Amino acid sequence: MSSLHELESLGAFVAGLRFETLSSRAVGLAKLAMLNILGGIIVSDHPTLNPGRESLRRYVERWGAAPRAAIIGTASRTSPELAALVTSGSAMMAHGDDWSWPARTHLSSILFPAALALAEAEERSGRDLLTAFVAGWEIAARVGAAIQPGERRSPFTSPVHSLATAAIAASLRRLDEKQTMWALSIATDMGTGLLAQAPAQHVVLRTPLGSSLGVYAASIAAEGISARPDVLPTFVQIYGNYDRHRLLDGLGQRLMFEATGFLPKVYHFSTGTYPTIHGLQRYQEPASLAASEIAAVECATSPVIRGVYGAPPGASREMTHFSLILGIALALARVPFTFENVATVPNSDPQVRRLGERIRLVPLPRLDAYVNLGTLAAEETETTITMTNGRKIVVPSEPYPDVLDPERDRGRVVDLFTRRVGARWGADRANRILEAVNELDRAASLRPLASLLTAS
Repeated sequence: MSSLHELESLGAFVAGLRFETLSSRAVGLAKLAMLNILGGIIVSDHPTLNPGRESLRRYVERWGAAPRAAIIGTASRTSPELAALVTSGSAMMAHGDDWSWPARTHLSSILFPAALALAEAEERSGRDLLTAFVAGWEIAARVGAAIQPGERRSPFTSPVHSLATAAIAASLRRLDEKQTMWALSIATDMGTGLLAQAPAQHVVLRTPLGSSLGVYAASIAAEGISARPDVLPTFVQIYGNYDRHRLLDGLGQRLMFEATGFLPKVYHFSTGTYPTIHGLQRYQEPASLAASEIAAVECATSPVIRGVYGAPPGASREMTHFSLILGIALALARVPFTFENVATVPNSDPQVRRLGERIRLVPLPRLDAYVNLGTLAAEETETTITMTNGRKIVVPSEPYPDVLDPERDRGRVVDLFTRRVGARWGADRANRILEAVNELDRAASLRPLASLLTAS
């Protein structure tokens, strides 16, 4: 293991990463992650689903900046920092974010807006974009994995986000090892504490800031502002026990991203609710369960899910709690996919509304210790459905499959992407964006892709 301070080792990895060293598997996974989040950003560009985006756009327009990068889904251009801020505000609202189990957080909603904005502003190639995206993902996965979930007592996702976007920005700015270390150190300070605003500004503030702060950190470091190399252990220990071995083992030799892939989010449900919803959906496939004959539903789940980020159980429409109830109701009612009916807003379908009123979340005491869904064990739930004739049906949760193989998993990611983008911009434009992402490793400029992603 390296005798250097952790940020020195991470800085050397980021500064030295080249596209030619990436495997076809890593490149394929990166393209699929980009497609997945692009579909989410585009389909979420809807005022009902994304009320915070207009506030961020007003902020950008008020202060202005050199028009160097596009804001996805708009006709506006601004600085890469501000473009990342606004685009990321759309990326996690209604659809499409993903999850990394090693990082134990959402990543592409934070990483991709910063990567595309800065790559466009710096006039980088598609290969540069892919390399920076993988670098950012790897930093997030390794730092997240170094924090021990059994010991963690507070969510830590936002500081991991700023570290990852600093890695992306350092790669695209072509900073040297020392400057990259400075950027990571500055980003560590910048990101700590963003979750203090939850639940009031849980998504509107946390995600956009996570995407933009790392870009600012790298810009500061590029100007020669130095920073200490030894701050990461102090930051990590705020959130839990720290395993340096997990952070550095195999760094530069194998990619955690390549080995673990990502979990795509089909709906805007917290990742921790997916096994519950997926289990109900799979149960519905072989056997009919008449929604009209359901009298009551009890979902035994983690007390943390019921009260995550301070949301009061039974009263809150905070994202996680309300999403789980909505997801169960949608699965039981067999509602077909449209982007409006999977957001955390009241659903207009009468059957969904009726079932939602019959769903009760009950605590599973053995999961008391798990905070912010830091382990798969926190997602092993079961749902008990009581029928009008008194019969009870128990449905276990079932893990939703990660995207691990670019060839095997490409079909479901592409299908979801084309449905989402087709719903907003039409099938022809969806196919053109798909082709542009597929060809990133041969694209000399990001301008054509950025142009496809701006409003007509």
